[in-house]
Amino acid sequence: MADESRKSSGSEEGKDHDVQRMASAIEDLLYMEVIRFRDAEGLQGAGDEAVLTPQFALVVSNVMSNMNLKPEKNEDVMKSMYFSLLIYMNEYLKIPKSFTMAFGNDIEKHRENMECGDLISNYVTVLQNIFSRRKAN
Repeated sequence: MADESRKSSGSEEGKDHDVQRMASAIEDLLYMEVIRFRDAEGLQGAGDEAVLTPQFALVVSNVMSNMNLKPEKNEDVMKSMYFSLLIYMNEYLKIPKSFTMAFGNDIEKHRENMECGDLISNYVTVLQNIFSRRKAN
């Protein structure tokens, strides 16, 4: 399974797989209420865009300020999205803190060998793209 998920994104099959992974990540983030769709132009169907929910945006803001992370540094944005997602899971999804911390520690140590490591990476990539796009506007 891990070999299958690491197909070259240069091939048509690899591109389709990448699109499916990101679509799945977006679906999961919508389900967890980390992101939502906002109509960009005020007209239904005229330009929906993904935005961070107010609850998640508050967590991101707190993480960035508490950790002195800079929103203009790509690596800092990635870190803040990762830590914010873990904190959000605990505070808003009510996953116990001890489990969330153990999960985060395991991902940091063994991400390459864990299927959930790929999922978290996909979530963080989507969140980083949404954050960066909003920051640019």
